[in-house]
Amino acid sequence: MKVSFIVIIYALVLSLHGIHAQSEVEKTQKIEQHLLKSKALLQKDLDSSLFYVEKALELSKLIANDTLLAKSRLQKSSVLIFKKGFSEADSLLQNNLKNELPKHIEGQTLHNLGTIQYYKQDFKRALDIYLKAAKILEQTNNSKQLVNTYTNIGSINAALKNFKNAQTYLERALPLSEFNEILRLQILVNLCNIYKEQKLFKKFTDNIFEAEALAKKYKAKNILSVIYNNLAPYYTEEGADYNKALDYGKKAIILKKELNQTSTLNVSYNNVGHSYLKKGEYRKAIQYLDSAVPGTQGVLKSYIYNNLKESYSGLKDYKTAILYADLKDQIKDSITNAEQKEKVAELTERFESEKKQQQIDILDTKNELQALTIKQQNYILIVLIIFGVLVLILGYFGFKSYKTRQQLDTVLLQQKLRKTQLNPHFLFNALQSIQNFIYQNDKEKSGSYLASYSKLIRLILEKSDDNFTSVEDDKTALESYLNLQQLNYNSKFDYTIDVDSTVEEDFDMLPTLITQPFVENAILHGLKDSDTGNIVVKYYKNNNTLYVSIVDNGKGFETKKENAKRLHKSMSMGIIREQLKNLNKTSKHFDGHISIDSSNEGTKVILSFTAA
Repeated sequence: MKVSFIVIIYALVLSLHGIHAQSEVEKTQKIEQHLLKSKALLQKDLDSSLFYVEKALELSKLIANDTLLAKSRLQKSSVLIFKKGFSEADSLLQNNLKNELPKHIEGQTLHNLGTIQYYKQDFKRALDIYLKAAKILEQTNNSKQLVNTYTNIGSINAALKNFKNAQTYLERALPLSEFNEILRLQILVNLCNIYKEQKLFKKFTDNIFEAEALAKKYKAKNILSVIYNNLAPYYTEEGADYNKALDYGKKAIILKKELNQTSTLNVSYNNVGHSYLKKGEYRKAIQYLDSAVPGTQGVLKSYIYNNLKESYSGLKDYKTAILYADLKDQIKDSITNAEQKEKVAELTERFESEKKQQQIDILDTKNELQALTIKQQNYILIVLIIFGVLVLILGYFGFKSYKTRQQLDTVLLQQKLRKTQLNPHFLFNALQSIQNFIYQNDKEKSGSYLASYSKLIRLILEKSDDNFTSVEDDKTALESYLNLQQLNYNSKFDYTIDVDSTVEEDFDMLPTLITQPFVENAILHGLKDSDTGNIVVKYYKNNNTLYVSIVDNGKGFETKKENAKRLHKSMSMGIIREQLKNLNKTSKHFDGHISIDSSNEGTKVILSFTAA
């Protein structure tokens, strides 16, 4: 009887365990079903989508399944992003990242975090997060998620006018989009816009007709109108087939009217009018251009007036042509003045803000250095008084270790101090030059100067906190700086910047802002008295070492002692040498050197760096 009882109890335990296991499997299946329903309703009914994902989240917590819990948080964050609940979505995603996740879930979590920043218009942060997501998703076979990440990276770069990077990532996304023709259509249209911006017309035509076929297949009239609006000016300017241009332009007008997109009809009217103008049918051109004028503002209105001027000139109605020429100039002047005022105000505000922040940083750094010195002195005094000779011997070794750490802190603080002094060194003169050109009412130079200065300011503000920058950004900064100096010196010198094929511009790194002072010295000292100066900058690699050569055909250091003396006492040169010295100490596997060779035929500076 006793044995039978034990057997019955054991059988009962097994039965209960089976019921429990079955229940957990059922819950897992239920969670997956809820998640699938939530995803299916995401684009149709957000409230229902949220309802199902909440149920999935509750069940995931009950069975304590970390993977299903992470998937449920991820899906709920997607719903919340659509509902603009960014704070709650961010909290869910941050909870996901606290745990060890499968690579595809980790990548999707980062993708959603990037999307939150994208909706908040913080494009730089969104781009950084998307790039991390792409790196993780590339390790998985999840091409469906990776294509979305690549597409968003490309779209952000396009919005920031970084067309080269936008092209790279959208071209990576295109082959992965075979599973979804609607997504492929969107990528193709974006790529065609980028090809057109970069004047890559062969690639433009290779892709836009595939986009047209897909848009027709899915009856995507809105996208089709965009495609026709791109094809019309292409055939007018590059294809030189005015009949095709007119056909596509008129198709765009018909679609926009059908879709009631009256606010963008003026672009299509202008395209058709411009095609008739190029074809020499001036009266038809005027008919469409007149339709384009109402409601048009800014640059487009200037283009329309210019086309009307050309059309009336073709009809030999010079009085009306002059009227439209005056109207075009008025709009152009108003746009230029508004842009200049806005840019000068923005740059001045940034400069003042940066200047104040630098002063605060300098004071903070000095206080920290002073506090470190006081702490060291107190430490030594206490050790000497309390412990005596025996403790002094032990304290010597402790103090020596402490001193080393303090010296490293001091070096890093001094490095920060020098970096804050570096930015204003070449900002102030450029800002003053802009002001002079504006006072002289030299619109062309001030506009060009502002464009270069804005690009240079952006790079300085973005990279000032980084120890290293890419070759591409360094090259862009030098081009902007040399362009400014050319304007300032009335083009008394020429320059060339060359990147060897051995260099990967996006990935090879060098210390931030290290090349500019050498170019500055070449202009201010080497080419000071020359009207035929030339500066050649070249980036190249040999094995693992990146080289930058800066060569000028000036008179060198030795011809004028005062210039050589000024070069060696240059604040920026001193800072650069300290910057390189500190990086050699604090950056692992980094080794940087400067070599300067000067004669009466010119100066050659060679900078060499190991890969950072």
